[in-house]
Amino acid sequence: MEIYLNALFGIFSQSGFAGLSWGNLVMIGVASILLYLAIGKGFEPLLLVPIS
Repeated sequence: MEIYLNALFGIFSQSGFAGLSWGNLVMIGVASILLYLAIGKGFEPLLLVPIS
């Protein structure tokens, strides 16, 4: 079991998720909201999908 946890920790530490800052999380949230508005609500999907 310890081998799997070490492998998962190694994958995480070498990926981009290890270097996330609060600014990155805010931008992911903004993009998620724009995608929801475009796809879920239908507000100008041809404009909002490429922006997000």
